[in-house]
Amino acid sequence: MRADGLWRTSRPFRDGDAARVVVSQLGPGMVRGDAFTVSGRLARGAHLIVGAQMATRVLSGPEAATSVADWTLEAGSFLELLAEPTLVADGATYAARLTLRLEPGARAHVVELVRRERGAALRVVTVALRAGRLALVDALRFDAGDDDDAAIGTLVILGAVDVAALDRAADRCAGVRAGIGVTRDGDVLVRVIGPEVWPVQAALAAIRTAAAP
Repeated sequence: MRADGLWRTSRPFRDGDAARVVVSQLGPGMVRGDAFTVSGRLARGAHLIVGAQMATRVLSGPEAATSVADWTLEAGSFLELLAEPTLVADGATYAARLTLRLEPGARAHVVELVRRERGAALRVVTVALRAGRLALVDALRFDAGDDDDAAIGTLVILGAVDVAALDRAADRCAGVRAGIGVTRDGDVLVRVIGPEVWPVQAALAAIRTAAAP
């Protein structure tokens, strides 16, 4: 692990059959053109959980704050990216892109949660490639003039999952709206929308628990 600038990663902790690392951010948040980059590779059969220590604030400023992540998952590996909320302030612009490159038998669970104030612009894109072929593209975009300021959560599940179990878990989540889509490969995209961050975060956690192997 190598870290520069305002990001730090913890040493790996054992978490069941997985290694868990925690990403933390120094300073008040992302601002004025901050550009964060993460890349990693999981070896064959590895299981890695990457979590965050706290919510990420994107502060107002004249330049966009950006986050780019690129992960390669070797055969049979399992990556869990469990982000804390990203809070985008009025007058801020935030652009994030995650690319996952999966070899045969690799799996991934990706949680993303954003809350924008009116006047904020954001674009969050997730791209998954399986054996070099495009498997999933998800893009979430709001312009500064859009009125909607809801909290929006996304769960991407790459790999086999019991979709009926996800549906049952989503039906039990109060105070939010949830939609579940399935790709031609059987991968799943879950979108959860609510008026506040915490009900959306709780719903994402409940639905992800239902997806546990």
